[in-house]
Amino acid sequence: MKKKRFSLSKAERISRSQDFKRVFIKGKRYRFPEFTLVVAPNDLSFSRIGIGVGRRFGKAVLRNRAKRLCRELFRLNKDSLPKGVDIIFLPRQQLLNSSWQRLQERMAEVGGIIERKIGSHKRSVKTIGLTTRGLD
Repeated sequence: MKKKRFSLSKAERISRSQDFKRVFIKGKRYRFPEFTLVVAPNDLSFSRIGIGVGRRFGKAVLRNRAKRLCRELFRLNKDSLPKGVDIIFLPRQQLLNSSWQRLQERMAEVGGIIERKIGSHKRSVKTIGLTTRGLD
C-alpha cells in the first residue's frame, strides 16, 4: 500500500513572477465568498499553488493567517484537485471568519468545478509563449 504524502514541496509552489503573470493572463477566475481562484493549466504532472494577499487585506498577522489557511487547504486537498493546473488564491476577509469545515467543503466544491471547466479542455489548449513586454 502506497503511503499518502500530505507535504507541500517547493516545486508545488508558484514563486516566479512570470508564472504569476501567465496565470493571471491566461487563467479563469472563480469567485467564492472566502476567496477568488485564478486557475490556468500548466505543463507539469502536478498542480501548483500561489497566494496573493495585498496590504489592503489587513495587518501582517491577518495576511499571514490567510496565507497559512490557503496553503493548508491546498495541501490537504491536492489529491482531489486536477493535476497539471496552477492555482492562485486571492483570499477575502470572509476566509478568516469561516469555519474550517466550511472551508473544506468549499475546496471539495472547487475541485469539481476546476475538473469540469479546465480538466476537460486542458488537452485541447496549446500553450503559447508569452512576452512580458508592457506588463512590467
